[in-house]
Amino acid sequence: MSCELVVRVEDYAAQSYRDENMQWQGIDIEITKALLNQAGCTYRFIPVPWGRALKMLEMGKLDVMLSVSKTEKRTQFAHFIGPQRIEKIRIVSKANPSIILTSLSDVLNISLPLGIQEGAYYGESFTRFTQSLSTPDKYFFKVPNNDTKLSLLTKGRIFGFLEEQLNIEYEIRHQLTPKDVFIHPVIVNQAPVYFAFSKASISKEQLNSIERAFNHLTFLGVFEQILLTSQN
Repeated sequence: MSCELVVRVEDYAAQSYRDENMQWQGIDIEITKALLNQAGCTYRFIPVPWGRALKMLEMGKLDVMLSVSKTEKRTQFAHFIGPQRIEKIRIVSKANPSIILTSLSDVLNISLPLGIQEGAYYGESFTRFTQSLSTPDKYFFKVPNNDTKLSLLTKGRIFGFLEEQLNIEYEIRHQLTPKDVFIHPVIVNQAPVYFAFSKASISKEQLNSIERAFNHLTFLGVFEQILLTSQN
């Protein structure tokens, strides 16, 4: 079985980032290597913004995306294997914010919008909340990548941004994020995320092989060990 896959990544710790030798590292990289090596596939990583990557996955120009929330719309063009882990989305701002967000409704009291990733899914509660707003763009500003969110926060253009807790805690530990950031109490979403494989480019035989590899590695506790190691 020929299996040569193109995997979407983004240069943003802790999930995937390039080291000083321009080699890809991070949780998603290690998990992907373990899975695809076990399945007997070769692979290459390419950095693509999230929103564009979803369209490329649908068209078969990308084979694999990592840490994808499973939605009805996405199941029309992607096979989901997993879950990969449980994602927890939090709101991050500069330290000593003018208001502490304990619920989504508190967003209505902030003076600047929150940065959100273009094309991202933040759960059913968040979707219902934004749909209930007459002017959601007043409170949420779509950005193409994570670096833009950090830049806008530093420049005071946004109040804060939505981010996976795993990433922001890693950045704080390794001093990769701006100093003096604050993680608000509200949990925007907590749900499983998955490997997503393009229905346009992945054969049934390839998918079956990858599913068997996933089940085998899950049984051995390989993915769990990678996640535990990343938290150090």
